[in-house]
Amino acid sequence: MKIEIKGYTEQYKQGFLQCLKNNYPWMAEVTDEELYEWTKPFMEYDWKEDLPAEIKPYQHGMVFLDGQQVVGFLGFIYAKRHWQGHEYIYQNGTTWAVNEGYRIYLFKALKQADALADVLGDFTPVKAVEETLTKVFKYKYIDHKVYRFYPVPCFHEKLTYQMILDEKDLTDEILRMEFHDHQPYGVKCLKVSDGQQDSFIFFRVNHRIRKHRRVFRKRRSILKILKLTNPDLFCNHYREIVWHLQKGEHPYVQIEPRFLLPHKLTGFEIKEKKVVRLGLDKTGWDVPIDLLYSEEAILP
Repeated sequence: MKIEIKGYTEQYKQGFLQCLKNNYPWMAEVTDEELYEWTKPFMEYDWKEDLPAEIKPYQHGMVFLDGQQVVGFLGFIYAKRHWQGHEYIYQNGTTWAVNEGYRIYLFKALKQADALADVLGDFTPVKAVEETLTKVFKYKYIDHKVYRFYPVPCFHEKLTYQMILDEKDLTDEILRMEFHDHQPYGVKCLKVSDGQQDSFIFFRVNHRIRKHRRVFRKRRSILKILKLTNPDLFCNHYREIVWHLQKGEHPYVQIEPRFLLPHKLTGFEIKEKKVVRLGLDKTGWDVPIDLLYSEEAILP
C-alpha cells in the first residue's frame, strides 16, 4: 500500500468532505453543502500578504491519497507575520481527519507541514493529537487555562474607547494588515486610551447553539480576545475595559493569560477555564503566539 501526501486542491473536495464525515459524527449528519460552508474559512482564506511559493500548494491543507481515494486530511492556516522587525511564517492546525488504518502516516505529513513554518500553534487538539504534538514534535504548552470574566458593572470610566471601522484609522502597518485580513470573519478592533498610552484589542464574538436541549438551546455569547497590544494598560483597568466590552450584550469575556504576562489576574468575577494551547517557536526570537490567523479567529 503506497500512500501519497499532496496539497489540497479543488479536485479533492468530495473526498475531503467524505473523510471529514467518516471521522466526525456531527459532520456525517449534515449535507455536503452545509459542511463545506462550515469549512470555507480555512479552505478558502487568502491574506493580503502573499505566502512564499513553497507553501502555496499546501495553503489549505494536505490530503492522503490511496490511489485516487482521499483517506486523510490535515487542515492548516499559514500566514506571513511580523514582530519587532522579524518576518516569520506562522502555521495553525485546523480540522484533521484520517481514516482508520492510515493514521500511521500522520507523522510523515506533520513533519512535512511543520517544516514549512517558523512558529506553530494548535489551540484545540483532541487528546491523541495533543500527545503526538508534545511527545513527538516537541510542542510546548503555552497556556493551560483561559480567564473568563463574568459581568460586574463598573460605572467610573477613566478611559476613552474607539471602535476601529476602517484600516486607515490604524497608523501601525502590522495592525492595519491584521485588521484588513480578519474583517471578513467578524473580528473587531477596539482602541483603548488613558490619554498617555493606547492598547488595541482584537476580538470576536462566538454564538453557539445547544442542539440537543429542548429549552435554553441558545448559549450566551462569548467575546474572545484574540490579540492585545498593551497588557499593562489592560491589567491596570481591566474591570472597566471588560465591562465596556460586556455592555454590548456579551456577558462573557475571555482572554488568554499569556497575553497579560507578566501580570496575573484574580477576582471573584474571574473564572479559570481549562484549555490546551500548544505552540512551537523555532525562530529563537520568543515570538508571542496570539489567536489571529487561527481557527479561533475565523471558524464559526
